Parts: sequence; C-alpha cells; structure tokens
Amino acid sequence: MFKRSLLLAGVAALALGGCGKKDGAGAPETKSSAAAAQTNAGSPLDAPFALKGAEAVEADAIFALLPEGGRPTYETAAFDEKLGATVVTGLVFSDDDDGSDEKLLVERAEFYGVDLDAIERAKTGVGAIDAPFESIFQKVRLFGLTTQSADENDADASIGAVEIDRFRIRQGGFAEDEENAKGVGHFFNAFDLAGLYFKDINVAGEDSEEGGKLAFKAPDLRFVGLGGGKLGAMIVKNAEYEIVQTPEARQAMAESFGPQGAMLLNGPLAAFIAPANQRVTMKSFEWRSVDLSGWMGYALKDEKPPLTARNLINLGTMKILDTTTHIDGRKAATVAEATVSAAEFTWLMPSKIRTETKGAVYDFSAYLPPEEEKALEIVKRHGLNNVKGAGTFAWDWDADKGGAALATDFDTQGLADLDFDMALAGLELEKINKAMEAGQNDAVAEYGAFKSFTMTIVDEKLLDAVFDIAGLQMNQSGADLRASAPAMIRLSGMQAAALSPRIADYVEAFASFVAEGGALNIAAKPAEPVTFKALSEIGQTGPQAVPDTINLTVTHKK
Repeated sequence: MFKRSLLLAGVAALALGGCGKKDGAGAPETKSSAAAAQTNAGSPLDAPFALKGAEAVEADAIFALLPEGGRPTYETAAFDEKLGATVVTGLVFSDDDDGSDEKLLVERAEFYGVDLDAIERAKTGVGAIDAPFESIFQKVRLFGLTTQSADENDADASIGAVEIDRFRIRQGGFAEDEENAKGVGHFFNAFDLAGLYFKDINVAGEDSEEGGKLAFKAPDLRFVGLGGGKLGAMIVKNAEYEIVQTPEARQAMAESFGPQGAMLLNGPLAAFIAPANQRVTMKSFEWRSVDLSGWMGYALKDEKPPLTARNLINLGTMKILDTTTHIDGRKAATVAEATVSAAEFTWLMPSKIRTETKGAVYDFSAYLPPEEEKALEIVKRHGLNNVKGAGTFAWDWDADKGGAALATDFDTQGLADLDFDMALAGLELEKINKAMEAGQNDAVAEYGAFKSFTMTIVDEKLLDAVFDIAGLQMNQSGADLRASAPAMIRLSGMQAAALSPRIADYVEAFASFVAEGGALNIAAKPAEPVTFKALSEIGQTGPQAVPDTINLTVTHKK
C-alpha cells in the first residue's frame, strides 16, 4: 500500500552510513544499545550525545561515499566542536528513477566519529565472508524526516528522529556491481550495528485501489543488536494503527458477497464484517532473541542445510502488552497480555510453538451503531458487552519419529469454551526428503498420516445470544427461531443420514446441542493412522466412507 516514498524514510539512515557478522561475537554493544534493550527505558534519542576529541570531517567527503545519483543536496554544513559532529541542515534526497519525483527531506543530520580511512578499507576489501569489520561511524542522528511526492495518492510519512548506533561494514562486504550480489544472507553478513532507533513515526494513510486507508504511529521504535543473523530485540512503545473503509470500499465488498452478504453489510451486523473504522493501540511490543545464524552459515556458502542440522532458525519470543481495539470510535476489546514464548525450528520447519493470551475483555456492543437499540439490548442482556477470555496454542513436531501435535483452547467466562487438539504421524523428515529427492512429489501425502482430533464446544450463553440476534435480523423472536431450528436440522440431514448410520447420530447430536446447549464433542480416532493420500482418495471416490475410516463420532451432553 505504501510506496517508495515511505521506504526512503525507513532506510535513509542506513544509506547515509556509506554504502555482519560471522565472528561469533554478535553485534557491537554501546551504552545506548544496552539501555535501548530495556522496554521501560526512554528512547536513546531523548538523551543528549557528544563525542569528545572528534576530528572534523567534511560533509562532501561523507556524501561522496554514496552513489552519485543518491547524494543529497543540502543548505549548510559545518563541524560542531561541542558536539564532536559534522552537522548538515536542509538535506534533500531525490528518487526520480521511475518519474515519480519522490523526495526525502531531512531538517538536520549529525555525523559522529566518521572514519574515512575505515570506509575506504571496507570499500576496497576482497569481500570474504569472514573478513574484518570496519567501524564506519560511532553514531548518526537525523531529525525532522518527511517524504514528499508529486503523486497526491502517495502516503504521507514523517519521522521525528532516527539514530544509527555504531555501524560497521565488513571489508568488501557490499559489492558495487550487481554480478557480485549474492542474496540476503550475504547482505546481512556484510554489516552489523548496535542499534537503529526511530522516534515519532507517523504515516498518514493513502487511498488504496479499493478505497481503504491505513495510518500508523509509533512514538518509539528500536532495533537493538543486529548482526551475524541475530536480532537482540525489536521494541515498539505506544504504537497505533488505524484502518478506514470508505463507503465506496464497503459497497464494493457488499456487492462481491452477493445478496445475502449485501444484506448483512447493510444491516446491524455490518461492523462485525467490515467496520468503517478500526483503530488498534498497544502499550508495548517486544520481539527478542531472533537467531538465524545457523541458516546463514549455509546460505553464505550457497549450500542447502543437511537434514541433520537442527538449530538453524529460532524466531525468539514476543510479548504484547495492553492492546486495545476500537470499532467506529467505540472500545471493542482489550488484551492485557499476548505472548509467543517459543518459536523453534527443526531444520527449516517449525517444531515448537507456544502462544498465550491473557486478560482479554470483549465488548461486542461496540460493533453496533447507537441507533440499533434492539440489537444493543440483546447484546447487553446476554452479557456480550463484557466478555472475559483467555487462550493458548501449542504445536510440537518430532522430525525423527514423525509425530506432530496441535492443541488450542479459548475460554470465555459465561459465554462459551472451545478446545481443539489434533495429532499427526508419519512426518519423518529424513524419509520424506529422500522420497522427494527421488522424484516422489506427493511424499508428504504418502507418508504423512492423520492420527486423531478432538473438538469440544461448551455453550453457556452463546446460543441464546446467536438466536436472538439472528431472530432480529429475520424479524422473528430468538426463542421461536431456536425452537424451530432442531427440526430443520433433522429434516435437512435425513438424506445424508441415509448414506451412513453414523451421519444420523451426528445430525441428532447437533440438533440436540442447538436445542439444549451443553457440550458438543466431535472426535476422530481411527484404529491406525490414515495417510493423507488415502483420505484424499476416499473423499473423491466415496466420501460416505470417510466417517468410518477415521472413526468419527459426534456426541452431545447437557
């Protein structure tokens, strides 16, 4: 959605640096980066900085390091002895290669500890993957960044300040000709930095082709310790994004859904499907200990990792605190904490994932406009304006034995609970890979197998609310609609039930659940795992045999 003008703002600081790391020591660390890694600490850009004993460096000498077409114009340039920095004002970077005449304006730039000799060594090095690093500068600070474009539909982007902390380049790490460019692994191996910090990011939404708009704000965004395929931390504080659906976009969506969808989008439930305005805020987002160094070791040698390589990727941990969602200006949900406590890989496949949501509170009345008084009364009567919930998700895969398991649950107080788990078998990494190398393209379907699954839905007040709201939409009472639903379910299921006695049991269990609430349990536990290929073939030739094959049961308990 956002075009090159926005990208200019995101990468301008790196461009000014002069254009990683495999020595095991990780990215460089500074006093600023150590503080920046703490979520509760203020932005490094809030603290004054000066470099003692610095030598003067001419601005033109710094900009000469950039390709000729990427050098900025500027208004003034001078060395500030008190700061120990070369200070440049009124910078303009232009990007008109495609005729768009996009510009990045920078009110002020401060260059600390620029080492021209180190830059020359970095430029003329041979480019070995383990070549020494050169410290290009101690720090660069940019203030007052804005984008400018002749296209009025482009996004408006501004950044209050950017800081690059201790930027280093490997000797010969950046090839100047396209022939020597070797991909993403070599790119990230070519440099490292202690930190990259942004302050007051503000992106005003542009019109998309569908007529929607997106806006994003982040007063404090930090990347700490980037190098050698690792990221120490990404921290965002007090971020906010907003999605706006224009009337034209909503109308186009309604038409694409057909008559039934159009009816919903023009009724009291429209905001559940396509809210005109959705705004999300969060107190903080942390992403820590990302490690792709194992994969990088092979990527740098242009080798495919062997199947015995087990610790190639770890996506670290995440934590999001105090997220709030507003729908059309009304608070619809708050989540106290959402975490990813594990995101581990075996070879290049996810093998262990853990997520948890705590302290969620939902107010479904926020999706209804104030004039929908009857619908609001139903929502509030059933307590849907204050629904508390929590949930977990877990995935495990044993690449050697081939077993995998997925389990998730989401519980809401006084409304409904959902529990789901599934087990798979036969997903042995080495066996499947050998079969694929031998030309067996359907090896996963051939060896992978369904073992079991269980899903349980426990109704407390959910069905009462669903039928009352559906009745309002259909000009019926919820009680009457619910009373007639079981008979309709049984009638519509009679033809399918003729194919298998099991189906008759499923229909009866579902009809009883709709009529009485309680718990609906759906389970499949074949005597032996059934391969994905066998299931697919049965589904195509005789779908009525699938329930017997997987021993599917559906039961209802009050």
